[in-house]
Amino acid sequence: MLAVAVAQVEESVTIFHNLTNEYVQAKIVPISSTHIQEIELMWKPLLKKENCWDQNLNLNKYLNKPQTYEVYVLEYDSIAQGLIVLEAKERHSRLEEGKNLIYVNLLTVAPWNRGAIQETRNYKGVGTSLLTFAISRSFDLGFLGRIALNSVKEAEKFYEKMPFLVAGSDLFEMGGQGNIVSLKYLEMPEEEAELVMLNLYLTSSLN
Repeated sequence: MLAVAVAQVEESVTIFHNLTNEYVQAKIVPISSTHIQEIELMWKPLLKKENCWDQNLNLNKYLNKPQTYEVYVLEYDSIAQGLIVLEAKERHSRLEEGKNLIYVNLLTVAPWNRGAIQETRNYKGVGTSLLTFAISRSFDLGFLGRIALNSVKEAEKFYEKMPFLVAGSDLFEMGGQGNIVSLKYLEMPEEEAELVMLNLYLTSSLN
């Protein structure tokens, strides 16, 4: 039986409902057994059909180590629309010596929220909301908003829109076939994180 993370952090966010052309209130919550079933039964068949980079998505390694990883979903209409895995233990900045950060082990959205799969995504802003949540968690933990991640090729354009700095690259096995790929390592320093949160605050105030 999987050990599901029990972190009690929850946050309300706003995403755009493309089908009704309006902003709606969603929430980011710790993953539950229901969400896990949704990912297995609703996400993964479509990910495999479209040959997506995360078609072999395996949450076990994160869920079985709740002391190390925090696993959250962005939920709307009682369905998991996106997923993020955070790691805060023993992660240090490559840009700012001696400073800690949150490492985003995984950030992905439901197949129906990807422009590469369907021309009109059901919901827009899921990935951005999850990334902003990671920054917020970094502030909560005293890391001043610093976060880092390794970007798959398909997501590089998405991260280019955020104020990340390239701080090298790392090798990863992808696809479970012994295929080794080099992924860019990106960091968001505290100054840039503050700008992201300020922009979020100003945008929220205008809505």
